[in-house]
Amino acid sequence: MCELGERLRRAREERGLSLKEAASRLALKVAVLEALEECRFERLPEPALARGYLRRYALLLGLDPEPLLSLYPAAPVSPLPPPRPKGRRLPWGLFLALSLLLGLGYGAYLLLRPSPARVVELPPEPAPKAPERYPLRVASEPPGARVYLDGFYLGQTPLEAPPLEGGRRVLRLELPGYRPVEEEISLDRPLALRYRLQALPENPGPPPQEAPASSGKLVLKVEGRSWLRVTRGGKRLYEGIPEVGAELAFDLPVEVRSGNPGAVRVILEGKDLGLLGEPGKPLTRSFP
Repeated sequence: MCELGERLRRAREERGLSLKEAASRLALKVAVLEALEECRFERLPEPALARGYLRRYALLLGLDPEPLLSLYPAAPVSPLPPPRPKGRRLPWGLFLALSLLLGLGYGAYLLLRPSPARVVELPPEPAPKAPERYPLRVASEPPGARVYLDGFYLGQTPLEAPPLEGGRRVLRLELPGYRPVEEEISLDRPLALRYRLQALPENPGPPPQEAPASSGKLVLKVEGRSWLRVTRGGKRLYEGIPEVGAELAFDLPVEVRSGNPGAVRVILEGKDLGLLGEPGKPLTRSFP
């Protein structure tokens, strides 16, 4: 498997997506994504359309498409035929005998061959139609919410995004102090969406009884670009690519999955434990 396919496959598995789920979100055939991950470029359409599929797939997986597009070949390269093994030359007499037999056989074929059948030329199949693109507007009350589409950051509300490729997409809004909003939308026409965000209840203060010994806080300081997913008991608490410099706090216990652990610093109950792991090596770590 080439480097391009390995990056795509690893990113998809980190997001917990199957090829069928990814193809459904992008409104593509599973065979297209399989060809990209296996670097079987001869199975893809013309390079311009195939590169468009690669860009959409990279954005869905939260990857920067430009480095991946640089790995895509401008045109498939056919492998060279293997060299013919060296052997002994045929004797001159045997060569003449074989030539005579071939000439006689070809003459007999010309005399006995049936009349050629009528050849019907079929028109070439039309090229696949490029996916439709539609504008998207998102507003919220209060404004300033961060907008993600399929995990890719678009901007803050009020947002007027450029025309985007249509299909089933996942829209998410996040604003500190308010409950996040996430829903699946059908981008099959120009959409203008408006959301009223619900404020989180204020902290009433510590309970009268002493908290259990296992309770505490986990703070993740984002020092570089990294995809994160935080879960508790199988329930997703957060998933996305936070801004560099952001701090995410969670009550224990939690499980943290990071695509770039070297960019995430762990503060457990006020104690700095250092970076979550090595840069560029995806890691899952539990904090009981």
